Amino acid sequence: MIIVVTGAAGLLGGALTAALTKAGHAVIGLVHRDANIRGNDGQSLGAAAFDGSAPQPGAVKSMRCDVRLPGLGLNRATCEWLNSNVDCVIHCAALVRFDADAADLEAVNVGGTRHVAQLFGSARLIHVSTAYVCGLSNGPIAESDCHPDGLFGNGYEHSKALAETVVRALRPDAVIVRPSIIVGEWATGMIRSFDTIYRAFKFIAEGKIAAVPATPLATLNFVPIDHVTSAICDCVSKPAARGRIVHLAARGSIPALRFLELIGDIPGLRRPNVTTPDDHTAPRPGLVERLARPYWGYFERYPEFATNALTELTGRPSPIMDDAALLRQIQFCVAAGFIRKQ
Repeated sequence: MIIVVTGAAGLLGGALTAALTKAGHAVIGLVHRDANIRGNDGQSLGAAAFDGSAPQPGAVKSMRCDVRLPGLGLNRATCEWLNSNVDCVIHCAALVRFDADAADLEAVNVGGTRHVAQLFGSARLIHVSTAYVCGLSNGPIAESDCHPDGLFGNGYEHSKALAETVVRALRPDAVIVRPSIIVGEWATGMIRSFDTIYRAFKFIAEGKIAAVPATPLATLNFVPIDHVTSAICDCVSKPAARGRIVHLAARGSIPALRFLELIGDIPGLRRPNVTTPDDHTAPRPGLVERLARPYWGYFERYPEFATNALTELTGRPSPIMDDAALLRQIQFCVAAGFIRKQ
């Protein structure tokens, strides 16, 4: 089987490419600028440049492209080869910046999804979305179509909801997988790069932010990256996944206040004060506050994601992120030098 992974140089794309090649699949990794595709352990997968022929089973070739462009900016011959030879496309490429310009989010996350769906018209499509296409909805969140006309915590979530509508319109048979907040591996907390919400955690743990705006009911749903990659690999070979929406989330979210307590339980790390969102004022917010602000929305919501579809399709249970698992995540950040004890 020949599988294309878009965004293969990214955190999830790289980890997924590593898992697919380990399982014996031939993978073509589509990248934008960085052609060095690495697994979650940081090791290069040794991707050769695409030369017009398929990779060997268990190997990967890289191809530069731009999802913002029709045909991904590739020449006609390459497009025809891909459309004729690729069996499955896993669309990971996305702009994952909560404060990004709306036009950029539209071009990459919405337009890019459209271009991928159009180019690979005959291949199986697995679209990687986010569980937070639920926006500001709280309580039980079903594995069903989202509502892009609803309220969202940030432009990224809205763009991913719009992207799902593109997938549904162009490829109703596509599998839509929705990871929650991706963190390090289950057993060790290891993660290749500390992206997105990790930045806020660093500021909190190092005491650079004195107070976190959180509601008493707020929950966080963390999912280990190895669970996400394994689940997506399972969906590649499951015909029954056709047209399904699959939450890749932990079974049960954790109270946001409990997570903040755990950070403070580690010697040398700080436990922040907690304020209500209405009382959290920063008349002159500094750089750290401005950088963390896009992530505060996570501390104000309490969605509970259904996780039935994955178990029905694969028999794979969703993980439970208990205190021990959360502490492994925090301790890895410290051991890697990302969070510095005070």
